[in-house]
Amino acid sequence: MSITTHPWSIKIGGWIAGRDALEVGEVLLDRKRVYILPTRAGALFGAAMLVLLIGSINYGLQLGFLLTFVVASMAAVGMYHTHRNLARITVRGASAEPVFAGDVISFELALANPTPETRYALNFTFVLPTRRRRGRLFLRTEPPAPGPWADVAAKSGQSVRLPLPTRRRGRRASPRVRIRTVFPFGLWQAWAYVRPALEAIVYPKPEEDAPPLPMVLGSGETGLGIAASGEDFAGVRPYQRGDPQRMIAWKLAARSDDLSVKLFDAEAGGEMVLDYMSLPAALEVEMRLARLARWVLDAEAAHMQYGLRLPTESVPPGSGPEHRARCLTALALFPG
Repeated sequence: MSITTHPWSIKIGGWIAGRDALEVGEVLLDRKRVYILPTRAGALFGAAMLVLLIGSINYGLQLGFLLTFVVASMAAVGMYHTHRNLARITVRGASAEPVFAGDVISFELALANPTPETRYALNFTFVLPTRRRRGRLFLRTEPPAPGPWADVAAKSGQSVRLPLPTRRRGRRASPRVRIRTVFPFGLWQAWAYVRPALEAIVYPKPEEDAPPLPMVLGSGETGLGIAASGEDFAGVRPYQRGDPQRMIAWKLAARSDDLSVKLFDAEAGGEMVLDYMSLPAALEVEMRLARLARWVLDAEAAHMQYGLRLPTESVPPGSGPEHRARCLTALALFPG
């Protein structure tokens, strides 16, 4: 099912999008929040009815009057049902999982239909405002790309996931969401706007060809680290340029086309600390963060105890999914 965005809805959407504020909790789409206009097909239909009415008046066609009024009344009833198909639905922001820069965020919305009527063919899209200069700055709303569709049964709920591509790290709040329907005849389009209070963390994109984890461990109490040899085998990871040849798992390489590097748990004088300031001074901020993100993933995959030291904050050594998320979040929110 294709969607054709009416120019009027784009202009009105730009005015509405200017009143952009996060809406916490459940948002009820009451009748004051639902807007309705004819679609292009509806405008052509109205023009055809006008021509038919003028022809009936000119030639005194009784059947022409009957046909005009019957079909026009059906269109008027369709306007009521299109508006009612969207009104009285509640929308709530459910979740937004963190992703790496360049990946797609999935914002989840929870819908609830407390009425005894099923709601059909609801379309959900993000509306992204942009600023253009034509003599002066003004806010223009881009026509939204087709998004997911959903039907909400009577007295039940439904969830919808809206994808949003990312380009840079940091916090990414959910843009304004447009909910639209043309049910049942396609002659009218009803829509409403919601700004759910959802926010996702976008981690820095890990460096692809990063050097291996630093072999020098920080000073402190006894801990576990990485070594080229040892008694306790910790696993393997893919070979990276710059890894010593003595760490390559040659027996595994003989059975596979890919090279792997052996990792061992080794007693050391402290846990591994990934230090921002210890990286080469020639690296820019984003390159440093990308390398640290790669090292966090490698250290977590090797089940190591690792910490993170940034100029703005420090994360004490640890391991596990929560510790990994804490380190990556600190990198994502690093100023600069």
